[in-house]
Amino acid sequence: MNDKMKLHLRRMIATSVFLAIALILRTTASGYIPLFGAHGARIGVHGVFTIMPAILFGPWYGAIASSLGDLLGHFIRPTPGEAWLWQITLIMTFGGFLRGWTWRLLRGRSVTGTRIALIVFTFTFLAFGSISMIQLRQEGINRSFYDNIDDPTAIDTTDMNFTSRMIISRTQNTRYPYRNIADRIAETTYAPLGAGVLGLLLLAMDLLLSKRLQKSEKYKDYWYSPPAEQQQGLLAPWNGSIMPIALSIILISLLINSANSMVLWHTVTAWGGFPFMYIWLPRAVVSLLNSSINVIIAVFLMGVCYKQPHLKALVE
Repeated sequence: MNDKMKLHLRRMIATSVFLAIALILRTTASGYIPLFGAHGARIGVHGVFTIMPAILFGPWYGAIASSLGDLLGHFIRPTPGEAWLWQITLIMTFGGFLRGWTWRLLRGRSVTGTRIALIVFTFTFLAFGSISMIQLRQEGINRSFYDNIDDPTAIDTTDMNFTSRMIISRTQNTRYPYRNIADRIAETTYAPLGAGVLGLLLLAMDLLLSKRLQKSEKYKDYWYSPPAEQQQGLLAPWNGSIMPIALSIILISLLINSANSMVLWHTVTAWGGFPFMYIWLPRAVVSLLNSSINVIIAVFLMGVCYKQPHLKALVE
């Protein structure tokens, strides 16, 4: 067996250990938040242990860990009243791969550039969501707008502002305008505002946690893998920012949650009569809280791994 195969074997063994911890925590220390008569979102810290292989060893290991974590987790402890959905497992597999790929893409980027990009993203979405909300209130557009209108198709949008005209034109000719308008309003107000709040959260986490990270003048602009003499402290080997790992975990977790919410919205009978945003938003909030905690745990675990020579040798 050559050195490359030995390395892959050792990484697979480490991935199996992380997966075993994730399954134990999933079955003993996790639960569901109810939502409209069904299980809404799972809460727990088990997810970080299927995330770690993607961060430490690369996208393919992340895909394997996430796939087996969902598949084995379901059959070891099935959710009462819910069948296994292959679409969910496929999304988790792709999400695990995408998380590892995102981490690989971001880990060597300039910290300053990443922060500037996030600041621009944050305030762009906050401005868009705020302006949309103001324009809709000016026209009296809300989720009950169609309740007293007999013929939505007869509404004249010529004199409406841009956001109101867009919302009405996208819903007045649909089969269920009364239900669809709630989704369209959420997409143009709460969704961008939520994205902006997410950006503020990431910036706050970076500001607060990065103060605990090892800093080096020589490596101040780069985040990943300074030399051994710089790697001191529990949160090494970072130099000034947790932004890459936070983006890799939180953004991909929200993407996975959104795709899973779409699948469940079409398959869970109790959710069929509700607008999609009613399903997605509470699940997204839970996902955001879970993934934020996972960032902190992942930073801690990465520091521990880098302090162990036999584990550090396995890291990509």
